[in-house]
Amino acid sequence: MKKNTQLKHLIVLVFLCMAIFGFIENIKGTLIPSIRVQFGVDYSSIGMMLLISSFGYLLATLIGGLAADKLGKKVIIVFGFIVLIAAAVLFYLANSFPVTVALLFLISAGFGCIEVAVNSLGAQIFIRNAAVMMNLTHLFYGLGSSISPKYAGGILARNLPWNYVYTITLAILVPGLIYLAFLRFPEASIDEKENKFPIAQMMRDKKIWLIIGTLGFCNTADIGMANWLVNFLQAVRGMNVDQSSLYMTFFFAAFMLGRLIGGHIAERLGYIKIILYFTIASILLFTSGMLLGNKFAFLFSCIGFFVSIMFPTMISIIMKEYTSGTSSVMGFVMAATGGITMIFNWVIGKINDILNVNAGFMSIVIYMLLVIVFIIPLGKTLTFDKSSNKKLVPKEDLSPSA
Repeated sequence: MKKNTQLKHLIVLVFLCMAIFGFIENIKGTLIPSIRVQFGVDYSSIGMMLLISSFGYLLATLIGGLAADKLGKKVIIVFGFIVLIAAAVLFYLANSFPVTVALLFLISAGFGCIEVAVNSLGAQIFIRNAAVMMNLTHLFYGLGSSISPKYAGGILARNLPWNYVYTITLAILVPGLIYLAFLRFPEASIDEKENKFPIAQMMRDKKIWLIIGTLGFCNTADIGMANWLVNFLQAVRGMNVDQSSLYMTFFFAAFMLGRLIGGHIAERLGYIKIILYFTIASILLFTSGMLLGNKFAFLFSCIGFFVSIMFPTMISIIMKEYTSGTSSVMGFVMAATGGITMIFNWVIGKINDILNVNAGFMSIVIYMLLVIVFIIPLGKTLTFDKSSNKKLVPKEDLSPSA
């Protein structure tokens, strides 16, 4: 296969993986009310389900990031697809809450493997305009996510069992694995093979912890909206399945639009500034949506535009700041941020039970505020030019040890 053709197929693969990821990952938010009703569980149990699901993602990103440097990115992505296909098949037999939790754990673990390897592959093949290309990559996550709630809501509206929603996804998972199997991945550079970040060194790096704090609470707010918006609109605002899932679809449509143009804005405005300004905009929209009535529920959907750029822009920051050992750093960061997301989505579930659903959903604004707490000091520690997004010569050797 010629080099240019190979590159085009790899770009298609990256986009395809992110679309599948967004589509399947965001099904569960629409299914939460159905799962509660069928198994008779409370919100704390749902929060624990989301926590365990996130733990699968956490383990997979940590192990997958380290394994990608040794075994290769293709092996990790193939493994992720196999796990997803196995879980989708088994969902047909999901007849208890513990089994459902275990299968969601597998779904998240499969996506953890795929995402860390795909982002690392993006760092390898997207040399120029990193923020534009990473936002475009994650645009396809938004595309899959925007279809997901309406798809799941449509299945439920036809009175089909909720677990069929996952089993039907085999129609995209199996062709995706076949396409992947025939692709040839580029060889890792010598630096990528030899220069690694030991975990002990990463744990001592202040910048990495500031990145983790920023990205962790970005993800908590983003995923919190995806997991709990439909439930909030039904339980507090009195909407039905079709209405609530439609607002979720609009959220992801705005999310997709943000991914389409957000990279260009980030390259012009600067990575740190765009995250700071868009977080402030998200806080204002969220607060307005909570204070106003159902006529202004579209404000929650608009938040999708502003939160959409945060994850890919943070990944671009990692790519700029850590030019060697990127897979290891991404794996560690994504595992730690997965831990933050895991814990605080469980907290939302507990607040729903202890106080009420309105208070639980309102807590998301706190996580948005915490993004600002971490992003401001992070901007002061980075060694690349935040105005031009170009790497500067650091004052001291910041390269990972061989």
